Amino acid sequence: MSGRIIDITTGISENTPVYEGDPIPLIEKVSSIETDGFVVSRINIGTHTGTHVDAPSHIFENGTCVDELDPGSFIGKAVLLDLSSGEGCITENELDMHYVEYTDEKDIDVLLIKTGAHFESSETTDFGRRLGATAGSWIIESGFRVVGVDTLSVDSESSLPNHDLFLRNGLNIVEYLNFSEATAGIYFFICLPLKLIGCDGAPARAILMDKSCFA
Repeated sequence: MSGRIIDITTGISENTPVYEGDPIPLIEKVSSIETDGFVVSRINIGTHTGTHVDAPSHIFENGTCVDELDPGSFIGKAVLLDLSSGEGCITENELDMHYVEYTDEKDIDVLLIKTGAHFESSETTDFGRRLGATAGSWIIESGFRVVGVDTLSVDSESSLPNHDLFLRNGLNIVEYLNFSEATAGIYFFICLPLKLIGCDGAPARAILMDKSCFA
């Protein structure tokens, strides 16, 4: 396959930042080549660790679990907007201003938002720009079926209005992506969450393919 493929996944280690109150990742070897002839490790992580998908059951009683989500709904043509030069909560007007140059593009299913605040150390205190409530409404009204961000949450408010709005309307959420190697533009997006039975979310591997891959 020709064209560039960009891994936009945040890897998981014991230093990976997590949302306040979530389990701290723990990875430990339970066998060794020296003793057993092979290595096996035990991992202890939350369902929202590293790059991950939120399922409706994350906030809704009896909501759809992550294993019940259609994998195909996380694959499609994407636009990546670079909002890293802005300040404060992301607004409807800011999204509209950056998206206007892509309005002639057809069949865009995925909105990706780069704030430039991707972080890989659990010691950071900069958790990046979040989506304001008006931004959430704009995303729904624009007809996207996936929204992906490089921060730990699509919400700037503890009441989680965007989570509620997105998941109630069947819009998939992907959080804590790594856009450090990606610039604004059009891509093909693939994100596959782990099939964790009955869970509220799952870590995922996500990539971008540039336009030459699907031209």
